[in-house]
Amino acid sequence: MKEFRNYLEVTPLVVPADQESTIRITPLYSHAALPPEDRIQVRLFPVGGYFPDGTSTQENNGERVKITVRREGESLFIRAYFAGEQEHCILLDLFDLPAFRESEEWVEKDKKGVRIQIYSVRPDLYHLRPFKGDFHVHSVCSDGAESPEYVAARYRQMGFDFLAITDHHRYRPSLRAIDCWKRWNSGFRLFPGEEVHSPGNPVHIIHFGGGYSINEKAASDEERYRRETEEILRSIPPEELPQGLDPFPVAASEWVFREIRKAGGLSVFCHPYWQTRKYEICEALTDAIFRRGGFDAFELLGGFYESQWRSNTCQIARYGDERAKGRTMPVVGLSDSHGTDREKLADWYFTLVLSESDALEDLLAAIRGGRCAAVERINGQVPHVYGEFRLVKYLSFLLQEYFPKHGELCAVEGSLMLETLAGREEAARALTDLGCRVAAFREKAFARS
Repeated sequence: MKEFRNYLEVTPLVVPADQESTIRITPLYSHAALPPEDRIQVRLFPVGGYFPDGTSTQENNGERVKITVRREGESLFIRAYFAGEQEHCILLDLFDLPAFRESEEWVEKDKKGVRIQIYSVRPDLYHLRPFKGDFHVHSVCSDGAESPEYVAARYRQMGFDFLAITDHHRYRPSLRAIDCWKRWNSGFRLFPGEEVHSPGNPVHIIHFGGGYSINEKAASDEERYRRETEEILRSIPPEELPQGLDPFPVAASEWVFREIRKAGGLSVFCHPYWQTRKYEICEALTDAIFRRGGFDAFELLGGFYESQWRSNTCQIARYGDERAKGRTMPVVGLSDSHGTDREKLADWYFTLVLSESDALEDLLAAIRGGRCAAVERINGQVPHVYGEFRLVKYLSFLLQEYFPKHGELCAVEGSLMLETLAGREEAARALTDLGCRVAAFREKAFARS
């Protein structure tokens, strides 16, 4: 009974691999009260087929994993050895024990069973936490439709943990959003950013998190920018530049990548297959930038409408080709939203990051280290996750089991932020009283068992 799962609190959702852990299942409402312990049967199915005895087999009847079940008050505690890095399906029969023993298929047909999903991960992932973010977003300060502070509130309402406003040529709008919301310590993190357009360079580059504006640095002393770009150009081997290509944008892009790094930020190579009458940048320029590899992350998924599906499709295919050539790079999904209300792109593409914390330095380190994935969820439909296979499996689980409740909590907070912007004092008070509910839920979901 799928809806019954929504009436239960399950903690933790993630446990360490290859050791025993205890899962606590607690009814949230009186109509979901669990039956007596002797009326409950529990079976555990390792989804990947890895068992505690070290074997991996297709045989999986739910009785090979030893389980200890105890009742304490209203809660049910299930202790088991969670083998390997994989998902685990815990099936609870809360009604007729003999009927449940007949087959797993009975659970679906009779709809009297409850399915609980748990994931076990190895130590390098176990201590990390998931964060949903976007850092290619525009406001009315460039060519967007809404104020930076409004955009921030709407993104929180849509379930985001962190955000950077990245207006064209402008860094200060991101600081405006930060300044507006800094008095509320809710756990929603806003960071500086901008979309960099250096003189004479058609390549769009996102600057996320650095301490000052690269646009302003280039514009304030363009002579120096061009001189330093020419120095970079002279250092590039001729064989790395396609014949007939104007080499200046290659060197100019590299100048931007380097300056973003000096500022303490992360550089993102954006939407090379954005197509109007032609690609935004020519194929030869894209080839040269990939070959040089000076950026920190590649915008695998960008803000394109359903009618422009070919752009992201080409970027996904190009990423596969680059990996086949031995070139590794972190990939991100970014909305390139220009309005959270007039268009739907704001939550169609986003990045999931597995990080030590939501501090800027930890998020940047996680993305640079490839502990992230790009997600596409057009019109709120079935998500598609892209990145390293191991992370895709784990983050897909979190999208199904963790992020729905996370999103509900964010939606309440974001709605109060919008009301606060509209001048409603009672909303501001309620926002203050909420505290860090999202962060508290996150820690509970990943608490040590």
